[in-house]
Amino acid sequence: MTDFGDPAIAPWRTAARETLIADRWLTLHADTCVTAEGVEIAPYYVTDYPDWALIVALDDADNILMIEQYRHARGIVSLELPGGGIDASDADLLAGARRELLEETGCVADTWELVASLSSNPAIHTNRCHAILARGTRVTAQPHDEPSERVRRQWMPITDVVRRAMSGEVQQAVHVAALAIVLGRLNRWHPT
Repeated sequence: MTDFGDPAIAPWRTAARETLIADRWLTLHADTCVTAEGVEIAPYYVTDYPDWALIVALDDADNILMIEQYRHARGIVSLELPGGGIDASDADLLAGARRELLEETGCVADTWELVASLSSNPAIHTNRCHAILARGTRVTAQPHDEPSERVRRQWMPITDVVRRAMSGEVQQAVHVAALAIVLGRLNRWHPT
């Protein structure tokens, strides 16, 4: 047995992989893994999703653009950051974030900065979630009409967003992490 303090933790070897699902939303694999000690772990499910952009969008009045939308798996209307999947056709990560913000909210921003790249669950997901700061955000159009994304825009003061995130009103954990990292970098994450 390996001691938790042992720095020599070896990655598992994938002896076999069966793809169970492959569509535009996700790819699900059943791996046969072998640990450094020779123990076989099977099936071990791994899900491939596209990388996501999570956008902390500030307007000129220092408000954050939050959205509400229905999330079927939990059956809730979720308060969250705008964002979405980065498409293979996007020129780069920030281009994908710009596209997502415009499609989802009808907004554009003057400046864009990648602040952090996180993994939502490195045990079973291969993708990363990128926390992006957008400044000078403003509405220029109506959101694209997408039946799976009925979105309500809300401009909120930073202090209100922090309070809601800390009270559990923002349910998506990686969204709370993105808010904390981006607002922390701006010295604006002040839980009361």
